[in-house]
Amino acid sequence: MFVLRISATSPAIDRIKARLTQDLPDVKSSHRVEAIGRGLGFRTYAALRAAAAAAQAPAPAVATVTGSYFSDYLKEHEFEVNPAHLYRAAAEVAIQAVLDAVPTLHVYGIGLGRPQRNADGSRQTPQQQYAEFQRHREECFGKHAAEAFLRSMALLARVTETRTIRPGAGSYRLKHIAENYVCTYPEGGKLGPAYVPNGMLIAAAVHMGFKYKTYVDDLGYDALNASFNMSKAVVDDLDAEIRPNTGFASDRARKRQSKRELVEARMLFAAVKASLPGPKIGMIYPRR
Repeated sequence: MFVLRISATSPAIDRIKARLTQDLPDVKSSHRVEAIGRGLGFRTYAALRAAAAAAQAPAPAVATVTGSYFSDYLKEHEFEVNPAHLYRAAAEVAIQAVLDAVPTLHVYGIGLGRPQRNADGSRQTPQQQYAEFQRHREECFGKHAAEAFLRSMALLARVTETRTIRPGAGSYRLKHIAENYVCTYPEGGKLGPAYVPNGMLIAAAVHMGFKYKTYVDDLGYDALNASFNMSKAVVDDLDAEIRPNTGFASDRARKRQSKRELVEARMLFAAVKASLPGPKIGMIYPRR
């Protein structure tokens, strides 16, 4: 499960309102905006707007998204709406904030990477590569991207932050763990397992406050992946739990079993040694 918090600014509210207008056209507009107010922790939509207007940058009002408040209000007015709609709309606000903070981030990672081959076999020009990069930025929005972001948050909520960035806590590894993670929305609706793009895992980590480090390959191109200040031991535990049939999990299980057998053998040896009769005090033994 995850806890989603966003900055409750006027542009953020407008974005959520626009997304829900598109996704829920059959819900009456006045009920829809009042439900947004409840879902973001306010008694009314007007109170939400007032809080957004009163807050000053760089410390805007922070709202915790609660889908049940949103759907319960609409149910009172005879509209059955899945709370996932609000979470996805709010996730797009969080994603946009991360994209603004990390201008090289896109759906597949950080940076441009190596130029790819065109259909005719030629290498991408810088203009072509940049145009592709912009398309990949646009792919960070929509239902599937928002769900991947939330799925990543659900996994990362179980990860312990460390003081230093660890190579064993890389985005590409974590994204594979996240897309195999059986998880739900806070109200219990199914969220995972499902596909998670590398960039959405990175976006979720940045949104949650983890520090990151990027890399370049042997030719100096962006490597697209990032490492985070996360406990490698915790990531290892999650990997083995969530992906028990991988080589990593099998090797880890074998090593742990070998250690247990070694400890048991040492304990048995110590017990046998202790049971053997030792020399008695005061007796003289003949020399041989």
